[in-house]
This record gives sequence, structure tokens and C-alpha cells, in this order.
Amino acid sequence: MNTQRVLIVGGGVAGLTAANRLREAGIEAVIIEGRSRLGGRIHTVDVDGTDTSWVDMGAAWIDDHKTNKVYKLLEPAGIGVEPIFPGLTNTRAYDERDARWMGRVRTVWTMARLAWRVHRLKSTASKFANLGDRIDQLLGRSPKRADEYLLKTTTELLNGGPAAEAHANGFSADWEFLRYKEKTSVMVTGGYRHLVDLLTAPLGGDAIFLNNEVARIRVNGRHDETPDVVVETADGTLFEGSHVIVTVPIGVLKAGSILFEPPLPAPKQDAIDRIGVGHVEKVALCFKHAFWRTKPDRSHHFVSIPDPIAPHSTFIDVSETAGAGPGAVASPCLVAICATDTARQTAEDPEAAVHTSLATLERLFPQSYEPPLATATSNWSASPFSRGVYSFQTTETRRGDYATLGQSTHGGRLLFAGDACVDGTYLSSVEGALESGERAAAEITYSRRQRPTT
Repeated sequence: MNTQRVLIVGGGVAGLTAANRLREAGIEAVIIEGRSRLGGRIHTVDVDGTDTSWVDMGAAWIDDHKTNKVYKLLEPAGIGVEPIFPGLTNTRAYDERDARWMGRVRTVWTMARLAWRVHRLKSTASKFANLGDRIDQLLGRSPKRADEYLLKTTTELLNGGPAAEAHANGFSADWEFLRYKEKTSVMVTGGYRHLVDLLTAPLGGDAIFLNNEVARIRVNGRHDETPDVVVETADGTLFEGSHVIVTVPIGVLKAGSILFEPPLPAPKQDAIDRIGVGHVEKVALCFKHAFWRTKPDRSHHFVSIPDPIAPHSTFIDVSETAGAGPGAVASPCLVAICATDTARQTAEDPEAAVHTSLATLERLFPQSYEPPLATATSNWSASPFSRGVYSFQTTETRRGDYATLGQSTHGGRLLFAGDACVDGTYLSSVEGALESGERAAAEITYSRRQRPTT
């Protein structure tokens, strides 16, 4: 199989990693990206434009960072991390029904019950139709409002999809990918943009084509002067090569935005149809003072439990990582994260989402609330380059679907990578995307080494 030029569709972590590995092997690779920037679903914005409010609007956390490949890339470059995640002692809860904050002891016990129940969901069960049924059984007949809200909100944020549509064993080890041990969960100081910069630096400008939305990928079967692979963009621009690595998100594959000629094999298309795509959006809010903190030097995350129970936002205090780097001045920043229908509404009407978030804050902190200096919203659900965030296991998803999604087709000319293309890696994570890009590049370099010489 003659390896001449590899076309990589998508400039996220998977695509950038694949391009670097191919370059190291002496193989020409070009990245074709529809957006005007690289990074894919990594997008760090300086909310107030002062270099003090860097917030990740997409991927944000690194789990088990001491053993995570992503951290091992960041650490030598001097890029720091901070432990930011809602836990037993750094989370507060406000009950809209009582119009007051829950007491400290009650909150700690509520968070402890949440952790215990999420752990219970990691076992395998066979008697539930979906995750929602399993959660209802776990909560019991008369659940506490805080327990019901936190468990449903947490699982739907992790999935991005409604519990009623998710597989009952979606959080178990009953799949082909590996789970994090969740010993640590950190955010990158200054944001994940640092990883994108590290992966982009070795690549030359002539290897990256932005603002090129891919519409068609054609793999030729003839052995003549016809190019092996042709990628056509929406404006008719043609890129020719010997292989193509598709790294677009699962949402784009499910939408059928790219036409494949010949069509994808039935098993791969069926796997795409059965895998779900989640919807999670963020509203970033930058302030002059961290008025929500009970102690000025201690971050606090919090939730507002609506009445009646319904999807709502969780507020994450990201002030510790908002500076440009370790030790840099940072602005007080909050991120309101929401999922499922609330996320879709945020993408459709970002101004209304900002208004709702600020109204909630003013209601929770009537004495100390202050207007924001600047705001920003994500729009992963509305973007044609993502159409959602990460994947989740629906009630239709089968064991082996993710491995099938990651397999090459069309005689090894068409390869796939991305956070959903996992096979013994970490699903829906930046590390999984990185490993999938390495795997796709390795498959091409291996086939090149195995090519007979004449």
C-alpha cells in the first residue's frame, strides 16, 4: 500500500496527534479543518479579554492526571494544574423550595450519598430498561429532593444525554473501553489551549488548512493514475492523498454531514446509529469579586435545586485556573454547566442562558451579588462541526460498537480517530482522542513498513 500523503479531516487533539506522529515517521500529512481555529472541542476563551479569565468552554478536566498522557505532555512544558471538582467539603446547595441554603452537615451527607450511588451504577445490572429506571430504583419510592436532583444532574452531565435514553449499564465496566479510577480530577491553569499549542507547534503552516468544511470523501479502488483518496470541501476544493483519517465528532458522523464514496460498511454505520451524542453547554461568567465564596481564598461550587425537580445548571468555581499560567493574576470566574434539553436551549438562545444564570446568582446571593464584567457561552449543539459533545451509550448501543467505530475501512485507506473511536482507551476524554490519533497514525506507518520492496 503506497503511502504518499495522508489527509486528516478535523484539527482537534486526535487530528493534531496523528499529524505529529506521521510527521515523525517521515510521512506527509495535512489537516483539513472546517473551523477558523484548531482544537476541535477544546476551546479556551479569555472571557474579559485581559489575559486573566481563561475558561475552557469545551474539554476542561484531566482525570487521574499522574498517569494521564495529556498531563505527561503538559508537565514538562511547565503548565500547571489545579484540583477543581465538586466534592464533599467544597460544594453548597440551595433549595428553591425552602429558599435557603442547605446546612453544612446535611450537604456533606448529601454529597456522600451521591458518591455512593454513582459508585453503585458502576456495577452491571440486567433488569432495567434504561439508566433512568435504574436511578429511580436506586433512589427509592420517596427520595429526598437533593438526592434526586444531584444524581440525575450528575449522570446527565457525564453522559450529556437524558437518563431515559441511556443504557442502564452506561457507567459500568461492561464495554470495551477503560474507566478512570477517579483518584484525581484537575483543570489546566490557563486552559487546555496550552495542549493545542504544544501539538500545533511542530507542524508547519503549509500542513494546516482552516475554513475548509469537508463535504465528501471518495476512496478509489482503481490502481491507475487516479488518486487513492479525494477529500472535497463545501466550496469544491479538492485534496488528494493516499489515506484519510476522519476525526470528526460522533455528532457529525450521526448527522451524515460528510458523504462517503463508497458508503461506510453497514456494521460501522449501524454502530454510529446506535451510539448516542450528548449535549452539554457552558455559560462562563467573569466578575470583579468572588462574591459567592464563604472564604475569599477557598473555591466553592454550588447548585440550585429547582422546584419541581428539572434539568438545571451546576456552577463551577474556576477562578484558580483562570490566569494565563501558574502564579499569574486571575479574575474570579464561574462556569454554569448544563446538559440535555437545557444545553440545547443554551445553544439556541445564549442571551437567555446568560440572563437565567445571572438571575439565579442574584437570587442565591442577594446581599453580595454584582453584575459580571464579561460573559461567554458555548454552542456545541448548534455548531455544524460538532453537533453535540461526547458520546454516550444509548439503550440500543451494543458491546463492540465503539471498537467498530474506530476500525479502518475501504481497504485501510479510510481510518477513524477521536474520543469516541476507542478500543481499550478512555472514552469521551482528551486522552482517548490522543491515543486514537496515535493508533491511526501507527496503522498507516505499519502498513508502510510492511509494503514489499522491488
